[in-house]
Amino acid sequence: MGIVGLMKTAPAVTIAFKEEGRSVILLGGLGSSDLTRFGGTQYAKVVLNQMWGLPPALDLDYEKRVQTAIREIVAAGLAESAHDLSGGGLAMALAACSMEGVGAAIELATDLRPELALFHEAPSRILVSSAVPEKIEEIAKRHKVEAARIGVTMKEGIRIRNASVTWIDCPVDRLQQVWESALENHLEPQYA
Repeated sequence: MGIVGLMKTAPAVTIAFKEEGRSVILLGGLGSSDLTRFGGTQYAKVVLNQMWGLPPALDLDYEKRVQTAIREIVAAGLAESAHDLSGGGLAMALAACSMEGVGAAIELATDLRPELALFHEAPSRILVSSAVPEKIEEIAKRHKVEAARIGVTMKEGIRIRNASVTWIDCPVDRLQQVWESALENHLEPQYA
């Protein structure tokens, strides 16, 4: 079945951070995870080389509110970039957002273990960069959605800290190098 019609849309918002000094907001919040609902992640497949557990829990009402909020944010032109966290969690989303040369300094406040906080793929979470975070927070509040300001974009790289502990500190050019050679590095050992 196909449907043809015209739909009023806003200009597309891409994944990459555009400018340094922009607020980084986690629309939907950091989310939660445990070892039972962590097993279906890219981290488990790639780093631990195993799969287990259940997929992340989904609150359909909250998901709907997050999606309604992000559509309003994009339509109002408030987001310079946006990327969901479903394909590898916060760390992977930050890496993807940094591929054009602008990274971010992130400050978290969580009791989650580092691998859970950084790589869990709980739904209803979107990483947004913006020059007007207050307006995004207003929209999120109206839709009863968390909008946590977790950092600021910067040129140097990606730095993720939890309280006073640095979890990740990596230059953007190193991330780009790993990203650009990922397929080659994955295939090379098989054919060497």
